[in-house]
Amino acid sequence: MGRSYLILLLQLLASWHAWSWYARRVRDGSDEPWGLLALVAMVMLLPRGARHPLRNVELGVLAGVNVALVLAYPWLTPLIRATVCVLCLTAIVSRMTSGRAFHLGTWLLALLSMPVLATVQFYLGYPLRLTAAALAAPMLRSLGLPAVREGVQLVIGSEVILVDVPCSGARMLWVGLFLAVTLACMLKLGAVRTLLACTLGLGAILFGNALRVSALTLLERRQVPGPPWLHDGVGVSSFIPVCLLIAAICLWLHGRQRVSEAHG
Repeated sequence: MGRSYLILLLQLLASWHAWSWYARRVRDGSDEPWGLLALVAMVMLLPRGARHPLRNVELGVLAGVNVALVLAYPWLTPLIRATVCVLCLTAIVSRMTSGRAFHLGTWLLALLSMPVLATVQFYLGYPLRLTAAALAAPMLRSLGLPAVREGVQLVIGSEVILVDVPCSGARMLWVGLFLAVTLACMLKLGAVRTLLACTLGLGAILFGNALRVSALTLLERRQVPGPPWLHDGVGVSSFIPVCLLIAAICLWLHGRQRVSEAHG
């Protein structure tokens, strides 16, 4: 184990550029501190007790990845460089604590700990807004409103309602996936079921965000009277059923896994 701790220390020192970038992003005011919650969850969910030393083949792979990172350093973005460093460190810690260098739930929490919320908003904001508008339009039509999607806008008669950046659901996406992965780790779901929990959770998040957009559209058109704070209240309360559904999905998958193990 002494050699394993030495490798862990060397990886920490060799990745100083990643930690420096991480600290700057966390302090830049773009809601990036959310990633620290995933980092804390990952550390708390690591197995306690037995310690497992790194294998020679794992040391070889780790060395190869670090050499490749050094060679490609000038052409990689800071985000990619930091992600590689975080995953290398995660692999070492995962091996030492659980005996497996790759554990999907642990790796997903490590990825969620990256300060990427602003990046996700930049690259996925428009597709998420487009999806929300596309799903909200038929929901509104089912209520008798002649809603039509035009880009990221909802056109209802002569009214045009924009699905703006805050309604993209990027934060909802992060929190929902964090909940799904954390529950998967707590329930000790296998890799396939963890991936399935994230996939089904993603569907629930997109549907829940569309419900939020539909409800906020009704408020915008004054179809539903209420106090001024109701707008923010709808945004928060619409996520509660999504969280409950994600929890139900994870518990269902856990039950299926126990049945499979009992019959296996």
